[in-house]
Amino acid sequence: MPRLSPALRRAAHRKHSTTLLAQLHGSEPGFQPYLLSAWSPELTVQDAVALPLLAELLDEPLALRKPRTGHDPARRLTWHCAIRNATTAELEDDDWFELTREILDATGVEPDADPAACRWAALRNQAGGLDIVATVIRQDGRWARLHNDTYFARSACANFAHDHGLHPAA
Repeated sequence: MPRLSPALRRAAHRKHSTTLLAQLHGSEPGFQPYLLSAWSPELTVQDAVALPLLAELLDEPLALRKPRTGHDPARRLTWHCAIRNATTAELEDDDWFELTREILDATGVEPDADPAACRWAALRNQAGGLDIVATVIRQDGRWARLHNDTYFARSACANFAHDHGLHPAA
């Protein structure tokens, strides 16, 4: 079976994107993540990303939720999907971008390019991996519908691998 393995998690407690991004890349000294894509076309592909600035932009809907709705954000604020390529093929940025779009649509993070959907960023972290980080509060202040997101992400990865003829590494 082709393997592009996604691992999903929602932050277990009040973690904003800043904390999650620091944890993801803090163990790699001197590492500068590669921004593959993001919710906004104004955020272009870059070799180096200022993680605190990116996290601040990701978390803006969280800060705006209370004035809009009168409700405080709940415990699980950030969604994370780590994808590792366990196939024999080396994926190009266009392939990773296509897979990112399929996962975002399938999981409900950004269904059908919904302009009020969650803010997200896809960061390449190594030759065979990608991290997608998103807020769980949509830009319109509502909660994202992420029910069965793990199942849908795995399905999107399996469909992508099948459609592209990817074969598992030995």
